[in-house]
Amino acid sequence: MLIDWFTVIAQIINFLILVFLLWRFLYKPITKTMQERQRRITNRWEEAQVKQEEAAQEAELYRQKQQELDQQRATFINEAKTQAEEERKQLINQARQEVESMQTGWREAIQREQDEFLATLRQRVQEQTYAITRRTLQDLADANLEQQTIKVFLNRLQTLDETQRQEITQKSATEIIIYSSFDIPQTQRQEIIKILQSQQIINSKNIKFTTSPDLICGIKLQISNYQISWTFDNYLQTLSEQFSTIIKQTTNKP
Repeated sequence: MLIDWFTVIAQIINFLILVFLLWRFLYKPITKTMQERQRRITNRWEEAQVKQEEAAQEAELYRQKQQELDQQRATFINEAKTQAEEERKQLINQARQEVESMQTGWREAIQREQDEFLATLRQRVQEQTYAITRRTLQDLADANLEQQTIKVFLNRLQTLDETQRQEITQKSATEIIIYSSFDIPQTQRQEIIKILQSQQIINSKNIKFTTSPDLICGIKLQISNYQISWTFDNYLQTLSEQFSTIIKQTTNKP
């Protein structure tokens, strides 16, 4: 059995191209936006510092006036001093609150953008890995693998439990369709029918065999909305779910 290295290499190249496109059109613009936002926050911080310095200068001016008028208007100077101090504190507190608010908003925005980027990247990597694995299994499928698939499916039919037999029996009045990713030889079709008849759940008149390109090296028995199947798709789906869980756990770590 030969592996189609050209197809495997082509899939790897496609994956690398996808990573580059994500970096070029997603990660890079996001980084640029983050830098621009940081620049604006820095400018606002500098403006706040200027306001704080102006407030301090204004407070100093008030103190100088108080000294000049101390002998003439003591009461007025005390009131002006109190008012100036309160205004200075208010301006400083307001500037501090504005800066803290901007810093909080900036950090939250950065975190949201990072989470969105990682979620997108995680989904793209998962989909690409699943597609490459699925294509590779299709390329590796051969006659021996098909025979083994039939053997496993026959064994599954022979080991049906009582609950499964009852469910099939209740629906056996409708047409039974057996889908496969390859054409099942006539002898093995008869063997499948024989096993189902031995389970006393069907007759040979209402069973139909058909090929389905959507399956990968697998066979599926469909009766109404009930099915029994053995396909590589089942394992690929499990692999995809486990892979997604691992990536989520990794990216959610602090």
